[in-house]
Amino acid sequence: MPGPIRTVDLGGFRFPLGTETLGLSWQPRERRPGTLNLKSCELQHPWSDRLVCDELAALPPAETIAYPFQDRALDAVGTYHGLDAGHVLLTAGSDNGIGLVVDALVRPAGRLLLQEPAFEAWRHYAALRRVQVTGVPGVTGAPPTADPGPLLDALRNTPGPAVAAVTNPGSPSGLLYAPSTMRRFAETAREQGHLLVIDEAYGDFVDTSHAPLVAEFPNVVVVHSYSKAFALAGLRVAALLVHPDLRAHLGRFRPENAVGAPGVALLERLAPQRARWREIWRDVRAVRQDFTDRVLSTHHEWRALQPGANFVTFWSPGAATADAARDHLAAHRVRIRSLSDVPGLRGCFRVSLADRPEMERVARLLDAVADRTHPPISVTAAPGKTARHGERPY
Repeated sequence: MPGPIRTVDLGGFRFPLGTETLGLSWQPRERRPGTLNLKSCELQHPWSDRLVCDELAALPPAETIAYPFQDRALDAVGTYHGLDAGHVLLTAGSDNGIGLVVDALVRPAGRLLLQEPAFEAWRHYAALRRVQVTGVPGVTGAPPTADPGPLLDALRNTPGPAVAAVTNPGSPSGLLYAPSTMRRFAETAREQGHLLVIDEAYGDFVDTSHAPLVAEFPNVVVVHSYSKAFALAGLRVAALLVHPDLRAHLGRFRPENAVGAPGVALLERLAPQRARWREIWRDVRAVRQDFTDRVLSTHHEWRALQPGANFVTFWSPGAATADAARDHLAAHRVRIRSLSDVPGLRGCFRVSLADRPEMERVARLLDAVADRTHPPISVTAAPGKTARHGERPY
């Protein structure tokens, strides 16, 4: 049955449209020249830049202008996750993957149990499909800690079938559930007839993979983002790791048509280079630790939610601090995200990571946030770029 409709007047031409988009926002990305973007959590690291650029330069023209064949990329990704290629379905970024999950799996079930806070795309696509969403708190306390209890209760108390979605590590919190907790989610969901979808967009940064659960539990689906882990945000590449029978169902929605040839070709080349990526992710964690220590050395009352990812989420007991930090950095052309309006994350703000000189500059800018009675100080980037472990030949 079609849902409610509204009629729009297009300069005298009237046409019926659905009402599901009312109340939903759509804001195209805006260019901000001269601004350091520490809001969108792209991987920004000199070693990953060099690795991706080298592989991109080596691509034959035929692999960028012809329709892509995914077989070799699927084999490479399957090996990367320790799964057969029959468990892997490529999508145009995790946003597209979440939309596919909602369309193909949540909509028929009719209910989404969403552990929150979560990526905004979950509620957005659920609204477009007119799916009922039951929000389940995933954090508690001040400073916030991860709390699995409400989702376990929701899984037990919700008549099946339903789809439950959990993000691990959490975004935007950066909090992480232990493997034993994720297993409990999978087991409880299976017992109650529910699908469990795990969004692990930032998993590689904290050495966390839920692919073993996919191999063991037919009711587990994992959303994995290479846009994040492999610095391919501009090419929009992700995968759903899923039981082969579910993959066949999802594949009929033809998500492969939205994944371009350059992304497929680069994924085929980058997935086997796990040792190099692990070195990059280790250095990202080192940058994160140095930045965190530097900020907390000035702000003793703040806390950094652990373990984070390629970002740090700070908590302050002053609820207005998150907005103050965002506004102060914005005045110096640095974008971060205040989480003051996110349930469970009152007083928090998130800063993604760039190179060491930039993060030192950001830390010095944050020094001025503690005392709002003084005007913001002017801080310029430190000259030169150095890395703790030196440059790499890739």
